[in-house]
Amino acid sequence: MMLEAGTDLESVERFRRLYENRPIIIDKMFFESELKYANQKVRPWETLTGIWCAKEAVLKAFTPFLQLNVKQLEIVSDPHKSFPKVKIHLDSETQFSYRISVSISHSNNMAMAFAIVQIMDLVG
Repeated sequence: MMLEAGTDLESVERFRRLYENRPIIIDKMFFESELKYANQKVRPWETLTGIWCAKEAVLKAFTPFLQLNVKQLEIVSDPHKSFPKVKIHLDSETQFSYRISVSISHSNNMAMAFAIVQIMDLVG
């Protein structure tokens, strides 16, 4: 078993500018489900900043044993739970069992996320 942690901190203003001025870039950075969730909020760029931080935190936590990119990580909001879930989209035959815990927080200016990844079995 391996246990790793990752964290990320981002400017909400940066994502607000992208959201308002460069929507094509935003569309490329997020899954449709993430955009749909964020667009239900009053200030969707705050939510998107938090989601991006979660993706980066998970990516950093996986780095010692699996090379992923942010387009393979989908942050899923579970309406029955108060915490986000992570869905990993792999292109290869890599198989592994894992547990991920993610926490996201944001203010008007900054967003951050922390991820703990526990790998039980890694084959590939």
